[in-house]
Amino acid sequence: MMTVQMDTETERVRYNILRLLDELPPEALPMVETFIRFMQANANTAVSTPSRQPIPWLHPSIPVPASSLNNLIGILPDDIEGDALLDTELAYDDV
Repeated sequence: MMTVQMDTETERVRYNILRLLDELPPEALPMVETFIRFMQANANTAVSTPSRQPIPWLHPSIPVPASSLNNLIGILPDDIEGDALLDTELAYDDV
């Protein structure tokens, strides 16, 4: 095995990965091993460097009370019965 001198950034990333591994439950470790073996098998392919910027959620979940659904009651026509195909055909009959 080849000895590679690691820079401080690589050491920091390695430390963070090991810390995260210590926090995982034992039943999750086989999945991590599978992922590492996958990465080793594909080490010769071009891998983009991950961005250090956190990726913002595109569609964040916002908790709302169930009572907010009350505003939706009665906005659909009475002939809508829950059959998606039939309801779609009925919606386009007037077009």
